[in-house]
Amino acid sequence: MKRTLMNSPRYLAVAAFVLLGLAILPVPAAQALTCSVTPDNIPITFTYHGAQLSITGQSASTDDLVVTITSEPVDTALKYKEKVGGLVWMKKGSLEFKDAPRVYLLHSTADLSRILDAAELNKNLLGFDALRGHIRIEDSAGNPADGKWFDEYLKFKKQENVYDMQEGTVVRTHGEAGNTYKVDVAWPYQAPPGIYTVDVLAVRDGKVVDRASTHLEVKSTGMVAALSKMAFDQAGLYGIMAVVIALLAGLAVGAIFKKGGGSH
Repeated sequence: MKRTLMNSPRYLAVAAFVLLGLAILPVPAAQALTCSVTPDNIPITFTYHGAQLSITGQSASTDDLVVTITSEPVDTALKYKEKVGGLVWMKKGSLEFKDAPRVYLLHSTADLSRILDAAELNKNLLGFDALRGHIRIEDSAGNPADGKWFDEYLKFKKQENVYDMQEGTVVRTHGEAGNTYKVDVAWPYQAPPGIYTVDVLAVRDGKVVDRASTHLEVKSTGMVAALSKMAFDQAGLYGIMAVVIALLAGLAVGAIFKKGGGSH
C-alpha cells in the first residue's frame, strides 16, 4: 500500500519540530498588580483643606479591583445622649469602639456584592457590613453594646467624610502601555495626621487573587506643627497664648467697628 504523506518520516519530523518550538515559546505572564498614590505626602498648613489624590497602577485585564485607604485600627471612646422622660436629651454614658479605623475610604470597579460574596468581603474587611462584624462596641462597664450604635457611629464618620464607599469609580484603560487603572480620591481635611495604607485588591472569579500596597503620610508642618507640639508638651503655655490671641482678636474687631461707626 502506498504510504500517505502524514505517515512519511519527513512529515513526522516537521511536525515534531513545530511542536517542540511551541513548547519552548515563552508564555506571557499575567500583568503584575501595582499601586502608587500621588501625592504620597500631604502637609498640613494654615491653609490646609484636604487634598486630591490620584491612585494608579497596572493589573490583569480581566480582574476587578477594590481600592481602600485605611488607618491602623484604634479604640475610640465616644459619649452618647438619650432622651430622659421623652423630652430632654442628656448624656447617659460612653461607648468604646474597639479596632475601628479612623479613616476608611473604598473605591471599586463594580458593586462589591456582584464581585465578592459575604465570606470573602468579611475576610478582607471590605465594605461597611464587614466593618460592622469587625468593630466591637462596649459600654463603660465593658459589656457588649447594642448593635444600633454601629449605625450611629457610621453616620458620625460619614458626616466627617472619613468613612466613604464609592463603587464603580475605578476607571480601567487597555492599551499598548498595558492594562492600567486610575481613581481620584478627595482626601478629607478631617482625617488626623498619620500614615495611611493604600491597598489595591485584584478580584477574579469571586476571590481576591492579588494585592498591592503603598503608603500615604499626612503630617503637620511649620507653625501648625509647632503649635500642635506645644499643645501636648506645654499645655499651660498653649492655653495662655490662646487666651491672649482671643483677646487681641476681640480688641481688633472692636476697633474696626468703632472706626467704621458714626451717625446714621
